[in-house]
Amino acid sequence: MSELGQDSTESKELLSKIKWLMLLRLLFATFLLVATVVVQARAYPTFFNTSLLSLYILTGVIYFLTLCYALLLNRIKKYVLFAYGQLSFDVLFVTALIYVTGGIESIFSFMYILTIINASIMLYRRGGLLIASASSICYGSLLDLQYFDIIHPFYTRATGLMTYSIGYYFYTLLMNIAAFYVVALLSSYLAEELRRSSVKLKAKQYDLDQLELLHRNIVQSMSTGLITLNNRLEITYVNPAAEVISGLGYNELEGSYIGDIFPKIIQHLTVGAEGGGKADTAHKQKSLDLDFERQDGAKLHLGFSKSILRDPGGDEMGLILIFQDLTEFRQMQEQVRRMDRLAVAGELAAGIAHEIKNPLASLSGSIQMLRDEVDFGPMQQRLMDITMREAERLNGLVNEFLLFSRPEKTVDQSVEVNEVIKDTLEMLKNSPELSRPIRIEKNLTDNLWVHIDAQRLQQVIWNLVLNAVQEMTNSGRLTIATAVRANRSGGEIERKLAEISIADTGPGILPENQGKVFDPFFTTKDQGTGLGLTIVHRIVEDYDGEIFLESDGRSGTIFTLHFPLAEENPRE
Repeated sequence: MSELGQDSTESKELLSKIKWLMLLRLLFATFLLVATVVVQARAYPTFFNTSLLSLYILTGVIYFLTLCYALLLNRIKKYVLFAYGQLSFDVLFVTALIYVTGGIESIFSFMYILTIINASIMLYRRGGLLIASASSICYGSLLDLQYFDIIHPFYTRATGLMTYSIGYYFYTLLMNIAAFYVVALLSSYLAEELRRSSVKLKAKQYDLDQLELLHRNIVQSMSTGLITLNNRLEITYVNPAAEVISGLGYNELEGSYIGDIFPKIIQHLTVGAEGGGKADTAHKQKSLDLDFERQDGAKLHLGFSKSILRDPGGDEMGLILIFQDLTEFRQMQEQVRRMDRLAVAGELAAGIAHEIKNPLASLSGSIQMLRDEVDFGPMQQRLMDITMREAERLNGLVNEFLLFSRPEKTVDQSVEVNEVIKDTLEMLKNSPELSRPIRIEKNLTDNLWVHIDAQRLQQVIWNLVLNAVQEMTNSGRLTIATAVRANRSGGEIERKLAEISIADTGPGILPENQGKVFDPFFTTKDQGTGLGLTIVHRIVEDYDGEIFLESDGRSGTIFTLHFPLAEENPRE
C-alpha cells in the first residue's frame, strides 16, 4: 500500500487506529502519574526525588503533545506521516522513561515492544520494522552512553562505579534488539493477515448484502403473494403483494395466526408431520384453490402452494405459502367454457333453423289460405287464430336462433349512445311490459360515441331493459346511466371506455345462477327462451365490448357494458 496513495476507506481505518493510539497513550500516562504519586507518598513524602520529578515532567509532556495531536487531527491530510511522527515520539518517550528509571536496570524496556506492536498494527510490516530499528538505535545508544559513563541514569543502584560488565551490556542489548525485530515480524504478519481477512470478509459481506438485496427486490416486486409461517402457524413475513391481495397491512398480518386470515386453508397446513424425502415432495407442492372474502367485501379466488421452510441445519422451522389472485383467471375460464357452449349451441341453432324455417313457412301459409277460403265457425276460427299466433311465435324463436348462431356484424358506424337509449326507452313506454308503475331514471353523460351498429346496440339495450322490467313484478325503479371510464393497466391509462349501466330494484339474481345467465337456454322465467342475454353477450363481444353482472341475490341487479370509446365525434 502506497503511503501517499491510500483510498478513503484505508484512511478512515488509519485515522481510527491513530485515535486509539492517542487514547492508550493517555491511559498509560495517567497510570504512570498515579503510580508516581503513590511512590512519592510512601517513599518520599517530604521532598521531590529527581527521578520522580522527571516522571512528572514526562507525564506532562505526554498530556501536552496528545492535546496538540488532537487539535491537529482534523487538519492532517497525510495520516501515514502523522502516524510515523507519533510512533517516533513514543520511541523517544520510552527511551526517556528508561533513562529516568535506571537505564539498563529499568523495568520499562518492554514499552518498546508495545510501540512496535502499535506500529505493526497501524503501518504493517514496513512500519513495524522501522519502529523496531528506531527502538534498537535509541536503546543501544542509551546503553552505550551509560556504559561509557557519559550519562548517569536516575534511580540506579550504582552511584558512580560501573557495576555491570561489557558482556552483560552486550547480552541485554542483543536480546532486546532480537525481541524487537521478532515482535515486529510476528505482529506485522498477524496484522497483515488480519487486514487480508478483513478485506475478504468485507468482500463476502458485500456479496452477501448484494445477494440479500437482490432476493429482497425479487420478493418485494413479485406480483405473487408470499407468506412465511413459524411452527405455530404464525405469520413471520409477508411481501407487498400479499398485503395487496389480502387487503391487510404488514402490521396487521405479522404475528397473526394464519387461520385468522385465511380460515379455509388451515385444514391443509401441517408442520412437522411431513418428512423430507422424495415421496412427499408432490404433497408439499400441491396447489390449493380456495375462496376468500376480504374485509372490504371483495370476493376472491386464490390459488395456494406450500413448501417447508428449513433452517441451515435442515430442520423444519415453518412453512412458505405462495398464493395468487385467480379471480380474473377463473372468470376467463368461465368465459371460455361459455364460449364453448355457445359454439355448440350455435351449430345446433343453425341446423334447427334450416330444418324448421322452410316447413314452418309452408305450414303458416297453408293455414292462412285455409282461413281465408274456408268458412269456419267461431270455434274453428279461434283455433285457427291460436295456430297462427303460435306459428308466429315459433317463427320468432327460429329467427332468434339464427341471430344467435350467425349474428351479422354490419359495418361499424359511430353511434351516440344516449340517442339510442332515448329511442329504446320511447319504444318501451308503448310496450305492454310497462303497464306496471315503474319509475325510470336517467343519468347520461353527453356526447358519448362508440363504433357499433345502431340496431345491434338498440337490441342489446332493449333486451337488458326488458329483462330488468320483467324482474320487477309489481313496481320499482329502472336506472340507466352512461359515463366515460379509463381502463388502467400497471398504473397507466390504456384506453377510454364508454360505460352503460342498467340497474333495477327487482329481487336480484342468486349467486349460483350468476354464472349461467349468459348460457343459451338458461332462464328462470316461465315464458322465456333463455336466449335474450345470450344474444346480448354475443353482440357485445362481437364489437370488442365487455358485460358485467353485479347482484347480491337479494335486491337489485346491475348490468354494466363497456365499449371502446370513439376517438372523434363524426358530426364534427
